[in-house]
Amino acid sequence: MEPPTSPSPTKLKIRAYACTLSARKVKQGLLRLVETSPAFNESWLNGEYDVGTRIGGFNQYGDIIVRHSTPRRGKNELTIEHRAGDEALAAEIESNFAKSLTPKAPRMVVGRKRPEGMAYFFEMIRETPLKRRLSIADAVIEEAHDLVFDDYREARSKLEFLAMLTRLSQLQSSLDERIQKAYREANVRHRQAKVCLHEGRKVLLRHQLHAMSKNHDHVLILHFGKLVSGRILVGWVEEKRV
Repeated sequence: MEPPTSPSPTKLKIRAYACTLSARKVKQGLLRLVETSPAFNESWLNGEYDVGTRIGGFNQYGDIIVRHSTPRRGKNELTIEHRAGDEALAAEIESNFAKSLTPKAPRMVVGRKRPEGMAYFFEMIRETPLKRRLSIADAVIEEAHDLVFDDYREARSKLEFLAMLTRLSQLQSSLDERIQKAYREANVRHRQAKVCLHEGRKVLLRHQLHAMSKNHDHVLILHFGKLVSGRILVGWVEEKRV
């Protein structure tokens, strides 16, 4: 029997807890930790509000997101989202609040084996057959932590469409009118293009594709570019409230 392999250091991980502290107390504790702990010597803390904090750093594999929430039941919850390579930093955060935390299972997408949230959705997409024709940049996963949009089915439908974009160029005239319209919209070249670093080169993300949430309250905007290889690079993501 082969020994289990270690996860990639960039793989997303999540820790969840019942928490007896207020959001303000957690924020204050994180400020002290980042300011005083040698482990966070080259890290910094972002986040205007007490309920959510990002910890970035030159020696980290990705941002560490600490969220404090109070569901309807009235009991505080705390989650620490991080990359596998930053496990030691996440453990130090846990240790810092140990007396006030009780580990619990994170909230999972119904019927799936991944936590709720678009960051975990995009990470999952990277492991599907879509990866042969579609690349998801690290910047997308980092930004997706802050998205409210959670219509995974609609988002996947749009990504599947992007993966077919090159092939559709040969079939456009014979396509359904609705798909022809979507194809034209996806090929509009936007003047104020985002830029993504991909394999050491800057790629202009001149194109966009929009996905409407099932409640019609948020629009997910996928910024993408076309690589020389013919593959599509989704290099940035954002949302707008309708």
